[in-house]
Amino acid sequence: MREIWKLLRLTLSQKKRLVIALVSSVFVALFTFVYINLIQPIVDWMFLAKEFDPNQNMLTKIFFQHVYKDREQMIWLIPVCLVAVMFGKGVFTFISSYYMKSIGLKVVKDMRDDLFERLVFQSSDFFDRVSTGELLSRVTNDVDKIQEAVSGNMGEFFRNLLILFTLLVVVFMKSWRLALMSFVVAPLAVLPIILISRYLRKKSRQNQERMAVLYRLLHESITGQKIVKAFTMEKFELKKFGRATSDYLRTNMKLILIGSISSPFMEFIGSLMGAFILAVGASQIAKGVISPGDFSVFLMALFMMYMPIRTISRSNNIIQQGVACYDRVNELLKEIPQIMDAPGAYPIPPVRGHVRFEHVSFCYANEIPVLDDIDISIEPHDLVAIVGLSGSGKTTLVNLISRFYDPTKGRVTIDGIDIQEVTLKSLRSQIGLVTQELILFNDTVINNIAYGLEEIPFKRIIKAAKAAEAHEFIREMPEGYDSIIGEGGGLLSSGQRQRLAIARALLKDPPILILDEATSALDTESEKLIQAALANVMKDRTTIVIAHRLSTIRNADNILVVDKGRIVESGTHRQLLKKDGIYRKLYALQFPEGQEFET
Repeated sequence: MREIWKLLRLTLSQKKRLVIALVSSVFVALFTFVYINLIQPIVDWMFLAKEFDPNQNMLTKIFFQHVYKDREQMIWLIPVCLVAVMFGKGVFTFISSYYMKSIGLKVVKDMRDDLFERLVFQSSDFFDRVSTGELLSRVTNDVDKIQEAVSGNMGEFFRNLLILFTLLVVVFMKSWRLALMSFVVAPLAVLPIILISRYLRKKSRQNQERMAVLYRLLHESITGQKIVKAFTMEKFELKKFGRATSDYLRTNMKLILIGSISSPFMEFIGSLMGAFILAVGASQIAKGVISPGDFSVFLMALFMMYMPIRTISRSNNIIQQGVACYDRVNELLKEIPQIMDAPGAYPIPPVRGHVRFEHVSFCYANEIPVLDDIDISIEPHDLVAIVGLSGSGKTTLVNLISRFYDPTKGRVTIDGIDIQEVTLKSLRSQIGLVTQELILFNDTVINNIAYGLEEIPFKRIIKAAKAAEAHEFIREMPEGYDSIIGEGGGLLSSGQRQRLAIARALLKDPPILILDEATSALDTESEKLIQAALANVMKDRTTIVIAHRLSTIRNADNILVVDKGRIVESGTHRQLLKKDGIYRKLYALQFPEGQEFET
C-alpha cells in the first residue's frame, strides 16, 4: 500500500472529483451488498416455498416486511428490485470510473507541465549529463504509464477493494464458521502477490530504462541522419537499434510472464476455496445449521470475490509499473537547477557593457579544468575577438557571461555588478547571442526572428532582417515572413539559417552582443554582406566575437588568444602579427602566402 499511496497522493490535487469517485465506489459496494442479499429470499421463499420470515434477512426486514402480502406478489417484486439494484450499481460504476479517469488525465497533464517547466529551467550542466532520449522517454512513455495506472486502474483497484470488503461482510454474516474455514487457504496467495509486486516494480523500472535507450538511439539517428548516410552506416545503426529492441523485448516478456501467472494463480486459489466450501457446506445444510438460501448467498458471495480479486491483481500489476515510472519521473522533478537566482537577487539596471573577468577559473562536472585564472576587462562598445584552437575554452568563456555556467573560482561582473547577484531574466535580456549551434524552431520566419519578444512592430522585424541581410531571401519564400522554415530551419540553407539567427539577436537590440562563430556557415559573398551589416550594428554596443576565420576580426579593438584555458596573447590584429606567437601561427595556417587582410 505504501507504493500505491505514492500514486494516490497525486490525485489529492483533484479533491472534489476524488470525493465523487470514492463516494460512488462506496455506493457500488452497497448495491453489491443489496444484490447478493436478494439471493436468499429468491431461493428460500420462491424456489423452496418456505414461509416468509422478515427477521431472517436484514434486507428483507428493511424492504419487504411492510409490503409482503403473498408469494405471487414477491415473484414480481424481487425481480424488479434486482433490476433496480443492478441499474443503480451501473450508474455509480459509471460515475466512479468517469471521475477517476478524468482525475488521471488532469494529474498527468499537470505532471507533464511540471516536468516541462523543470526541464526548461534546468541549467546547461544538466543537459550535459542527461541524454535527450532519456528525457523524452520520461516525459512521454513514463508519464503514459502513470496515466494508465491512475486513470483506470487506481479507481478499479479501490472500487473492487470495497466490493471485496462488502462480500467478506456478507460471508461472515451468513456463516462466520464457514468463512473462517474458507480462508484457511487464503494466506497461500498473500506471499506470492507481495513477491510478484516487488518483481514487477523492479522489472518495470528496468523496462523504462531500456525504452529510454530506444528513444536516445532514435533521436540520434534522426538528428544525425546526414552523418549516418555519409558514412553508409545504416546497417550499423539498424543492428544497434535491433539490439536495443531485443533488450526491451526480453524485459517486456518477463513482465508479461509474471502478469500472466498472477491471474491463473488466483483462479487456482479460488478453486481450492470453492471445493473446500462445497464439501463443508453440503454437510451444514444436511444438519440444518444453514438454510439453502443462506448457503447460496454465502457461496455466491464467495465466488463473486473472484472477479474483484482478479481485477485487483491485474490493477496491482499496472499500478506497480506506474509506481516504477513515477519514481523515475520524480527523480527529474527533484532535480534542482544549478544556476538559479540567488536569494535577494535584483534586476540589473540598463548596462553600458563593461564586462570584467576577475581571476575566473572553471571546470565541468568531470573536474577537468577548462579555464584557468582568466583576468580580462572588456570596455563598453568595444569589439573584442576571441580566437584559439578547438577545445581551448573560447565558448566556455562567453557562456559564463550569460550564466549558462558559474565560475568555479573568481567572478564575472558587468558594469561592476556581480552577475550572480542579479536575476537571470534581467541579465539575459541585455545579452544578444548567436551560437555556433543554430537553434531555430519549426515555425514561421517572423516567429523565429521575434522569438521571446511580444508585440514587436513588423517594421522592426523587417529592419532587423535587413540588417542581417536576410530580408531579400525571406521575400522570395512562398509565404514571405509567414513561411514555415521546418525543424531546425531544415528548409533553409545554412547561410540563411545563420542570417535569421543574427536577425533574431539584432531585434533584441542588446547592449552586449555575443557572436559564437556567427559567420562560420556563410559563403564569401554572404559573409561580406554580414560583416558590413554587423559593422553598423556593433557601433553602440559591446560585441564579443568568437571567430575561426581570422578575416572576420581584422578590425577588432582587441583580440584575445586562448590556449588551454588561459589568455596567452592579446592585442590588435597588427600587434599580434608582429609577435611570434599562436595568433601568427593561426594566421599562417589560413593565409599560407602571408597576404595581409583586406582593409
